[in-house]
Amino acid sequence: MPERDYRADGITIHWSSDLCIHSANCLRALPSVFDTSARPWIQPGDTPVDDLAAAVDSCPSRALTYTRTDGGADGPGARSAAGSGDAAADGAADGGSAARGTGDAAQVVTVHVKDAGPLAVVGPVRVVDASGAEVVAGDRVFLCRCGTSRRKPQCDGSHKRNGFQG
Repeated sequence: MPERDYRADGITIHWSSDLCIHSANCLRALPSVFDTSARPWIQPGDTPVDDLAAAVDSCPSRALTYTRTDGGADGPGARSAAGSGDAAADGAADGGSAARGTGDAAQVVTVHVKDAGPLAVVGPVRVVDASGAEVVAGDRVFLCRCGTSRRKPQCDGSHKRNGFQG
């Protein structure tokens, strides 16, 4: 999956475009840093590291993560701790949910039905295609419900443009 790193004093922000569902949480949190009309679109500059970390932590899909280089704690989904994030940390539980245990209490997978949006699958997730090839894996995956994503089975935010209700 394409990934880019954006470095600043004390932090490296990682962006995986294949995971982005265009929630725009980062844009709302720090519009001076995250600007889709600028190139590069992430310009951390001298923004305080804790502010950058808080904005990145607001990314529900973990398309944005970070690694602290100032000795501070890495956030959920950080590259140094990939796959060990807190499943409840993203606030994805708007709408109904169904949980299924995998035999180990620490391995619970929860599916959140997002109102007018994707299925947010939180927990140790591995999606494979018909041939058995891994499509995506991690501690959360957002799956398309509207049928118009260009990255099926993953959500790409198309539901916002097509007025999906469900």
